[in-house]
Amino acid sequence: MAEMKLEGMDELVKRLQEMGRKGAAIERAALQAGGEVIRSAASERAPRSNDAPHLADNITISKIKTSQGLKYVLVGPQKGDNSEFFYGKFLEWGTSKMAARPFLGPVAAEKQGEVIEKMKQAIKDGLGL
Repeated sequence: MAEMKLEGMDELVKRLQEMGRKGAAIERAALQAGGEVIRSAASERAPRSNDAPHLADNITISKIKTSQGLKYVLVGPQKGDNSEFFYGKFLEWGTSKMAARPFLGPVAAEKQGEVIEKMKQAIKDGLGL
């Protein structure tokens, strides 16, 4: 009969449990970092009026959402937005009387690589790599 002795299993189990707890925080940080890239770039592109406050200064990042097991954040005006900057959704998607003048969609497409890099960096930082 063969006998096997494993050393360090308690430490391994402890580290794996720690990673599980830290995982949620790391995930949040990565999603926020990616959203921030788009938020700041969209802020530069959003139209500004001569009067303050501006839509550009009030582009938001949503709380983390989950759909079909995937987590994500939304950047910019939401369909149900009733804030002072509700008109951002009209600019982005248009209306029956006004053509869309998107500023978020193009930014998201252009900054995709930077978003991925920022998210990778947030994950590495969270794991201490």
